[in-house]
Amino acid sequence: MKRTLVVLVVILVAVAGCNRMAPAPANDAAPMAVPRAMAEGEAAKAMAAPPPPPPPSPSAASPVAQTPPGSVAVPAERKIIRNGSLTLEVSRLDDALSAIRSTTEKAGGYVTNESQGKDVYGARQGSITCRVPAAALDKTLTQFQTLGKVESVNVMAEDITEQYFNLEIRLRNQRDLETRFRALLDKPGNKVSDLLEIEREMARVRGEIDELEGRKRFWDSQVSLSTLTIQLHEPRPAIVGEGGGILGTLKSAFRRLGENLVETIAWLIASLGVIVPAVLALWVAWRLWRVLRSRRKP
Repeated sequence: MKRTLVVLVVILVAVAGCNRMAPAPANDAAPMAVPRAMAEGEAAKAMAAPPPPPPPSPSAASPVAQTPPGSVAVPAERKIIRNGSLTLEVSRLDDALSAIRSTTEKAGGYVTNESQGKDVYGARQGSITCRVPAAALDKTLTQFQTLGKVESVNVMAEDITEQYFNLEIRLRNQRDLETRFRALLDKPGNKVSDLLEIEREMARVRGEIDELEGRKRFWDSQVSLSTLTIQLHEPRPAIVGEGGGILGTLKSAFRRLGENLVETIAWLIASLGVIVPAVLALWVAWRLWRVLRSRRKP
């Protein structure tokens, strides 16, 4: 019996040691390995995927913020307003005016103002204003100088590039704002008060747009067409003529002499109100002095 018990104890100890030394079953290790692999795969995908776009800022909802200054192209060429003036002495005024009209039309321009008359010496004189393309201003001015004797010539230029660029930015922003208001106006479910407020703002924006567009058209016209003003006069006649010459000069001189004489007499009459009282006061003072001096004699 003792041997049997010893053998049983040895067998039990051996079985217990074998169970302790045996590896864990496969179904116990799988649940731990699969989540780790999935976690590593998800981490790799997260590292490889591009970052999500940032959320829109609150200012992006306003129509003005959606139109940055860089969205309007900078003018490739300068915006310059060029105008000129010219004074000529011509032999015949009518011929010179006719030549100016013809040259202006050939250059692609037009005449805006024209006037004629006579100076104090009886010589005929005139003035004409032309609008010609800015690119043809120098050439047209040179052609006008050949019509007579040049007395004065002047060309002026004004650079409005910065003002023009700023105007285009403001106009673009106002148009985008109007588009935003139209979208809000067409949105269903608006209240009557909201609709009235939107229409009021749209009217204000439309007024600013019309004003900016009008200024832009005016600047475009001033840049594309130059204004040229020409003053003309015929030579002053040296012989007797109708309304001029020597007799006309003498008449003008005698007329000025008479006017100066009348003005002098009028000035003297007006001065009597000051001279007469002063003379009377001096005479009275002198008489009193004579009387006092005679009484002081022994």
